[in-house]
Amino acid sequence: MACLMFGQVLQVLPKREVVVGIGSLKLDNLDTLIEKVLDGYLAYGPIAKDGEYAFELIKPGIKPYLGCAVTMLPAKHVLQPVNQMLFSFWLGNGFKIEEPALDTKLAILGISPCDVHAVLALDRVFGGTFVDPYYWERRKNTLIIAANCTEVARESFCTSWGTGPELYSNYDLLLTEIADGYLVEVGSSEGEEVVKDLGLSKATQSDLNDKALRLERARANSRKKLPITPNKLHKFLRDNFDHPAWVRNADVCFSCGNCTFACPTCYCADIRDEVRPSRNVGVRRAEWDSCQILEFSEVALGANFRRPRIDRFKHRALHKLSWMKQQYGLTGCVGCGRCVRWCPSWPERRGQITSLADPVEIVADLMEPREKFKIERPGSTIV
Repeated sequence: MACLMFGQVLQVLPKREVVVGIGSLKLDNLDTLIEKVLDGYLAYGPIAKDGEYAFELIKPGIKPYLGCAVTMLPAKHVLQPVNQMLFSFWLGNGFKIEEPALDTKLAILGISPCDVHAVLALDRVFGGTFVDPYYWERRKNTLIIAANCTEVARESFCTSWGTGPELYSNYDLLLTEIADGYLVEVGSSEGEEVVKDLGLSKATQSDLNDKALRLERARANSRKKLPITPNKLHKFLRDNFDHPAWVRNADVCFSCGNCTFACPTCYCADIRDEVRPSRNVGVRRAEWDSCQILEFSEVALGANFRRPRIDRFKHRALHKLSWMKQQYGLTGCVGCGRCVRWCPSWPERRGQITSLADPVEIVADLMEPREKFKIERPGSTIV
C-alpha cells in the first residue's frame, strides 16, 4: 500500500443526501425492519457464536444482536474480506482476466460507533490518490445501520478518542435502545427509503431524554481511559521512542498477530498469484497480513528490516497512535478494545483487564519513571 499524505484523501467518499428525520421504532417492529433490509440487501450483523458475537450473514429466522457487542472480528471484513479473489486470468492464446462482480447491495446492521469511525479511517486509506477499486465497489453499495452503545464493554476506551458510545454522523440509520423499543434516526435518503413504509411514530421528548440518559450513563461507566490527551500523543511518543518500557513489553509479546487481525483499522494484505498445474490458468488473491509476523517485512534474499520483535511491536503502536494521524488525519485506534480481548499474553495487569497490545497500557508504561524498568540487556533480539 502506497503511503498517502493528508490532503490527498477523501476524493471518492460515498456521496449521500442527508435527510434529517427521527422516528420511534418499537421493539415488536424490529423484525419488520430486519425483514425490510433482507429484502433489498445482503445483510451482515452481530450473531451469537460460541459465547461471543461475530459479524456474519443474517439469514431468515436468525436475529442479530443490537446491544453493541464487540464482535470477534470487526465489520471491515465485509468491505475488505479476509481472503478475496481479485481476478482470474488465462495465459493461453493471448491474455484474459475476469473480475468478480462487486455490485451486490450490502448492509451492515448493528455496527457500533467505534467501528463506523474505523470504516471512515479505511475510507481514507483506500480512497486517496491511489484508490482501491475492490474496497470502493463494496463501500459505495453498503448501507450503514449503526447502533449506539448504551453500555461500554470493559475492554473498550472509545470515550478517550471520542468514537463512542454515541454516533453523530456517517450513518444511513442509527438505532438507540430505549425503554420501549428503539429510537431510529435517519441519516440519508437510502436510510429513509428503508423505514418509510414501517409506520414509525414520531419520537417524543421522553424518547429523546431516555436516549440521552442511557448514553450519559454509558460514558460515565466507561472504565478505561487513555492517560494522556490524544492531541499530545505524537510528541509524547516521539520523545519516548527509546524508552526501556518498549523492551519490557516486546519481550513477552508472542508476535502472533491477533491484535492486528482483530483491529478494525488494520488494512495490510498479502497479494499473491495462484497458478494451476497447467500453468496457464490462475487467480490473484489478497489475504489479510500482519506487521507483527516475522515474515511480513522480509524482502529479497531473506533480508528483514524488522527482524527483532521489539521493532515489530513498536511499529504497530507508533503506526496506530501517531503515524496514521500524520498520513490520513485520523488516529488508527478507535478504542474498541478487541486488541485487549484477544491478546493471549498477560491477560490481567494493573488490577484490570488489559494486554500488551492495549494502547492504554502501552502509554501508561511509557509514563512510568524510567528507573522502574531494569533492563539486563541492551535490547530485545527475540524473533
